[in-house]
Formats: sequence, C-alpha cells, structure tokens
Amino acid sequence: MWQMSAGEQAAIAGLVARLEPRLAIELGTAQGACARWLASRIPEVHSFDLSPPPLDLPDGVTTHVGDSHQLLPALLAQLAQEGRNVDLAVVDGDHSPAGVRQDVEDLLDSPAVGRTLVVIHDTANERVRLGLDAIRFAAWPKVAYVHLDWVPGQLFSEDARDPAGRPLANELWYGLGLVVVDAAAGAYASVDVQEQRYFPAGPLLAAGREALIARDGGAAGPRASGMPAPEVDLQWELDRTREELVRRDAEVAGIFDSPSWRVTAPLRRAKGRLQAARNRLTRLRKRGNADSTGVG
Repeated sequence: MWQMSAGEQAAIAGLVARLEPRLAIELGTAQGACARWLASRIPEVHSFDLSPPPLDLPDGVTTHVGDSHQLLPALLAQLAQEGRNVDLAVVDGDHSPAGVRQDVEDLLDSPAVGRTLVVIHDTANERVRLGLDAIRFAAWPKVAYVHLDWVPGQLFSEDARDPAGRPLANELWYGLGLVVVDAAAGAYASVDVQEQRYFPAGPLLAAGREALIARDGGAAGPRASGMPAPEVDLQWELDRTREELVRRDAEVAGIFDSPSWRVTAPLRRAKGRLQAARNRLTRLRKRGNADSTGVG
C-alpha cells in the first residue's frame, strides 16, 4: 500500500498524466508500492531508501539502498553530465528537518533538475515543515512556484493507528507540497515564489489541534511519541521555539536575497557614510566646546 492518502495518490496521478515524465526520482521507497505505480507509467524511475523494499519492483526501477544524502548527489551529477533532465521528483524519505531540507536543496542545486516538478510528502508534519521553512526557495532563480500546502495534511483522531499499530493520536501527517522548477524562465526578478494568497494549512492544523486538546482539558502537543507527558510538553515547546527561530531567519534571509534589497544597497551605504560623517562632526563640535570652556 502507498503510505499516502487517496487524495494524494490522485494528485500525483494527475501530475503524471499531465506531465508524461520520462525520468523520475523517488526519495523513500518504503514497501515499494509507489515506485511500482510510477514504473507502470514512467520508463525510468530511481528510488532511494535505507533498506531494500519488500515488494518486487519492475525492471524500470533502479533501487539505491543507502543514505540519500550521499547517493542522490552522485546520481544527479551523473545525469547532469549526460545532459539529462529529471522530470518528476517525489521527496518522502528523511523526515528530519535537516534531512528533508538537504534532499530538496540537493535537487535544486543540480543542473539535472531544470524543468521539473518536485512533490514533497508529509508537509503538515511539524518536523518536515521546519526543514522546508528553512529553505530560501527564491535563492534559485529556476524555481518558479512553491506551494507547501498544495494538498493539505491531516490531523489524526484519538483512535488512529499506523499499519504497525503505533498510536497516531493528535499527530499531523500527510500533505503534499509542490515546487515547480523551470530553468528557462530565469525568474531573477521574482521577489517571492511561494504561495501567499492562503493561510498555510500546516500551521493552521497545528493551531486547531492545540485548541482541540485544550478544549478536552489536555495539554497542547502530540501525545503519541511514547515519552512521558511532561517530557513531551517540553520537547514540543522546544521544537516550536526552534521552528519560530527558523521561520524568522528565513524571513530575514528572504529580505536580504530580494532584488529590492540589492538595488537599494548603494543608498544604504551612502546613508551610513553620511551618518558616520555627522557623528564625527558632532564629536568635533563637542570637543571644541570643551576646549573653549576649559572643561575636560
């Protein structure tokens, strides 16, 4: 079974039908169901995971077993050297903030990702979202559009469990993000490529979860990690604080990377020099007044 919702499966099927890709990359093979489906419609699929999948995969799928942070850049370099383009990439492997960020940035750094749809799974999960929010998508001129809640995620109810029987109560999962890469567009003048018309669904779901738990008399934060309640609360607050710091750093970096900031740089430097000259003149005047009065 795909480890995606029915709506997410349908969304990916729609993309594949419209794009008709010839070469795809999947990060996170899991059981291999998604890779098998992709291979039935795409001639060449490269799938990465830390362990081999239990399902038999067709000949069109090349499995890369090991750390994607090491294996993916090597494959991308080979494809770039051959002048080939990755048409579709599905990111659903490392779910740590640093891991998902590196996977996405490795893709964006590669010349082989020039006209590509990058689909990111589990964008509603806080740790995944933390890594995505740290990416300055506008730093890549070939990135034309970013929508991290292209398909919103889900908040699990109290009795929900995963296929292994682990409780999922109050956890946020699922959600598809979409990154459109078009190197031909050369969007150097774009100030912001991320979708701004809507409230982000991931943080809204998190806020709704907190309100729901507070209504029921419980503490905010996920309760399904197996940790004692006080430790879960402390970890939750720590993660939220880190997330806020990363978001603010990303906002500041976005300002520094914007064309308007670069264009106005000479004016800011001139203003700084003028202010420094004024400060020196003020000090000289104070020194002259002190000398004339004999003070100091």
